[in-house]
Amino acid sequence: MFFNRHKAEPPQDAGGGSGERPSVGGPRLVEEETAFLIPQSEWKQLAVRLDGLEALEARVRKLEADADARWAAPRSRTRSERGEWADRVERRMRGFDTRLRDTLAGIGPLGDRLTELTVRHEHMGERTLALESTVADTRRLLDELGEVLDLVRVAQVEERTDLTREDFLVHYDLAGRLKALYTQRMPDLIQPRLTAERPRDVVRRQAELIRRLCLALFGPEEHDGVGDPDLDELARITTDAGRVGLDQQHQRLLERVGAEASNLSRAMNESGYASRFDFSVEPGIAADPREHALWLSCEAGRPVAFVVCPGYRAADRRLLEPFVFTESGGEG
Repeated sequence: MFFNRHKAEPPQDAGGGSGERPSVGGPRLVEEETAFLIPQSEWKQLAVRLDGLEALEARVRKLEADADARWAAPRSRTRSERGEWADRVERRMRGFDTRLRDTLAGIGPLGDRLTELTVRHEHMGERTLALESTVADTRRLLDELGEVLDLVRVAQVEERTDLTREDFLVHYDLAGRLKALYTQRMPDLIQPRLTAERPRDVVRRQAELIRRLCLALFGPEEHDGVGDPDLDELARITTDAGRVGLDQQHQRLLERVGAEASNLSRAMNESGYASRFDFSVEPGIAADPREHALWLSCEAGRPVAFVVCPGYRAADRRLLEPFVFTESGGEG
């Protein structure tokens, strides 16, 4: 088919002119030459494919160039960031060095102050040890005096056989309960009023209020004996006639103090022995630990200002000393 088509069309001259060209080799040479020619349509397809390969090669080269640029940019940026990081580290190190020099410069005065405080601490330690030794000696002395007092009381009881009877021994228990009422429950009961008043001399004001509580519960000063406690007056003193409020704890304590005072008075009257409370201490006499119980912060030998809590006597025997407050004793 190719041969027949090209055989009918002789080749054109190179110049594209209209002149005739002589045939060379005759019909058989033309047939052999044209038998190896590629059809024009296939040449076009081949050219298109070659153009596509060239375009693909160009794209590959462009992608390689872009990849090289992308790899080069992070390396350049990393070197730049490393330089900035090194600058920041250097600046921070210079700051640390400056602060370190300032700190070292201040160590000298601080060291002197520390030495001074150490010396003062050692002196305070020595004083503390001396005070502890004094307190220990005082406690031993008080223990010895307490033992002597117990022996004296035992001797007194042995001299009075009527005081060793079982029905009288209850008075020792009553005296112990009375002392607990004086020294524990009454100070706790009066605390809300003290907090509200905020007196300058708290110890003296506390003693004055407890004295009033004792007068309400155990009789006026001029009356010796065991009467019925005035529970209304007890509440008026505790609350300052209603001006001081009580929480539930102190309200229960008020009721407990009133009940305990009533129980003590009834037990004393039903014991079969004459019992009474003793307020009779003359103001101005020297406080004597053998005769009086000293109130908080008061000192022996100082003038008695007033009786805080009455003593207790049964069968004409003193079972509890009166608690007294001394002049100039509020500060200890």
